[in-house]
Amino acid sequence: MKMLRFELKKIFSKFKNRIAVLVLLVTLILTSILTINKVEYIDDNGNSSTGISAAKNLRTAQNKWAGDLTEDVLQKVLEKNKKIKNSKEALSDDLLEQDKAFAKMQDITGILDVINCAFSKYRDYDGFAADHVSGRDVKNIYKKRISALKEYLDSGKETFTDEQKKFLIRQYKNLETPFHYEYIDGWSALLQNISTFILILALIIGFLVSGIFSDEFQTKADSIFFSAKLGRSKGILSKMWAGFLITTVFYVVFVFLYTLTVLFVLGTDGANCPIQLDMWRSVYNISFLQAYLFIAAGGYIGTLFASILAMLVSAITRSTPTAVIVPFIVLCALPFLSRIITLPGVCSFFPDQLLEIYIDIKESGLVELGGKVMTTAAVIIPVYAVICLILQPLLYRIYQKAEIR
Repeated sequence: MKMLRFELKKIFSKFKNRIAVLVLLVTLILTSILTINKVEYIDDNGNSSTGISAAKNLRTAQNKWAGDLTEDVLQKVLEKNKKIKNSKEALSDDLLEQDKAFAKMQDITGILDVINCAFSKYRDYDGFAADHVSGRDVKNIYKKRISALKEYLDSGKETFTDEQKKFLIRQYKNLETPFHYEYIDGWSALLQNISTFILILALIIGFLVSGIFSDEFQTKADSIFFSAKLGRSKGILSKMWAGFLITTVFYVVFVFLYTLTVLFVLGTDGANCPIQLDMWRSVYNISFLQAYLFIAAGGYIGTLFASILAMLVSAITRSTPTAVIVPFIVLCALPFLSRIITLPGVCSFFPDQLLEIYIDIKESGLVELGGKVMTTAAVIIPVYAVICLILQPLLYRIYQKAEIR
């Protein structure tokens, strides 16, 4: 325990690492503010606002429609939409008057978005589709989701195997309907922005752990460290534990603080609503809360992998600057490489995808292994978790065999 405390003390005694933590705190504040400001509310006078009051007003308005999106509810939404669209304010050329008309619609915009998605082409979104939908047509909104998928699969615009097509259709059919609806803007804003925050967090954590193994060589203390009685055993384990603790504690604490800040302001309503309210085409039959946990788990494994890789390079090269750039290469450079390489089946297994679980949930990438079809995220998270475990003894062995120069 004393050796572990000593390793942690060495890390945070460095001025550059304390600056990195300060940068992380500033990033937390700025990202939280940007996320919170994604929720907007327009009052009866056409004035726009964001932040706490906007979220409160929008939540109150939309939760008037909280409940299952049944046939009767959908028809009432269409009737209200038609009435407002034909009002004097909506037909006016004055933008302020148009904003006043929109203010009257804010309680139903979430439901209208679902109708728009259902009656748009599969890969396109028509924000005015609901204006042309009849009460008779809207009865089949859930069947429309399945039929639109089948039409798209039959169009040949994308190449899916027969098993993948069956998987997609089966997932669509297994989704529980009617959807339960509530105000979801808090969760929606959180999920849209959390990947960016996790990326910055992962890079800074990688920076903090990059010198754990190489610093002994940089400070010329390697001869003392390796000649000590427990230097090549408990000394190495203490370094590994220090890296693991920094990665885990920083990730958990800062993701928690970001989540707590956003949801405290924007509200936790809608946690158990299906994500299809916001991601209509998704094959993941999960709630917003489950999607959040999935994204957070992927982000943690991705951060842990990048950190272990940085420590591994630190131990091999004995260079802290070289180790620092490893998380950047793994998490930032590889996405650009995936745009050059036209092999989506390969690129979908790059480690940066662990921080892009939100995109996978939204776009539903598929992997077929041995005739079994799974989503990409369901494969790469456990695969990289196993890789992280495998790299631990490798890191220990490499540093244990290090020679004093």
